[in-house]
Amino acid sequence: MKLLLPVFLLVLIPVLTSCNSKPPEKAEIIRPIPAMKVGEIQKVSGRKFPGKAKATQEADLAFDVSGKLIERAVDIGDIVKKGDVIARLDPADFNSKVKSTKAELKTAKKNFERGKEMIKEGFISQRDYDRLEAAVDVAEANLSIAQKALSDSVIKAPFAGRISNTYVENFQAVLAKKPIARLLDTSQIEMVVQVPENLISKVSFIEDIQVTFDTFSDVSLPATISEISNEASSTTRTYPVTLIMSQRDDIEILPGMAGTATGTLVMPGSDEALEQLVVPVQAVFTPNIKKQDHVWVIDEETGSVQLRAVQTGQLTQSGIQVIDGLQAGEWVATAGIHTLREDQIVRIDSSIVTE
Repeated sequence: MKLLLPVFLLVLIPVLTSCNSKPPEKAEIIRPIPAMKVGEIQKVSGRKFPGKAKATQEADLAFDVSGKLIERAVDIGDIVKKGDVIARLDPADFNSKVKSTKAELKTAKKNFERGKEMIKEGFISQRDYDRLEAAVDVAEANLSIAQKALSDSVIKAPFAGRISNTYVENFQAVLAKKPIARLLDTSQIEMVVQVPENLISKVSFIEDIQVTFDTFSDVSLPATISEISNEASSTTRTYPVTLIMSQRDDIEILPGMAGTATGTLVMPGSDEALEQLVVPVQAVFTPNIKKQDHVWVIDEETGSVQLRAVQTGQLTQSGIQVIDGLQAGEWVATAGIHTLREDQIVRIDSSIVTE
């Protein structure tokens, strides 16, 4: 009995201790929330879209036939004009093939001419005559193939540009379709930027697009939109938009240089409408116990949300006007508004922010 008592106490002590301790409090999960920074959404300026420069035209130049390279007329960095010779293969075998197919065609035509006379006299059948005629067609096709192969033994620049790379040296045996040199057209430069899906419908209203490259940070190049993709990335949910700009005389933008694009989004509307603050329609709601429109305002520093009464105006293509209750620069929740509560702490997720 004496031995069992200490064991019983050892078991009882943890039980009593656990009864007196409080359960650990669960940390509140800070919820990411889509939001927008209130401002003149019709004139969105200052937002930067990163991208990299690329040539307007790019081509890996290659022969369509195999052979021995006897001339590579360009080096890396060379500037070429359209039609300039880039490389040549040894033409000996191609010339021989052209000569032999010409001879075959000449023979086939003579046989066909004789066949015309012979069929009139009944010395050959119609089948034999058809074979002579077909032989001419085959010889003409073979000659055409041989002449094209001779022509394909020379690569000429399909457009003016700069040689950015070379892949073979003179006197190497090269296979058909193997790249010989890479040609870039840098007379104009393109840059692809990624535009969020909530802004893609407004891209056509962007004006005064300026592109600044990191290498020349004090120089801005005016750009225009050349292509807007209609398919979003499955991972980022952004749309590629291609900008194009001309080179300047005093600097040269090279493919691969990093830069940023900015622009001014000018939505159609009256001057009075442009002076009003506008928020997305889905950001405004009327609580059950209220009779006035409200929005959730997010404190940028603390993440705390507050319910704010606002006076709304007209609907525009960009959203609904807010006549009173908000100031430019404040953050407003644009989704999940019916599940938020006063003083709740949230996080503005930069991947889903609308500005």
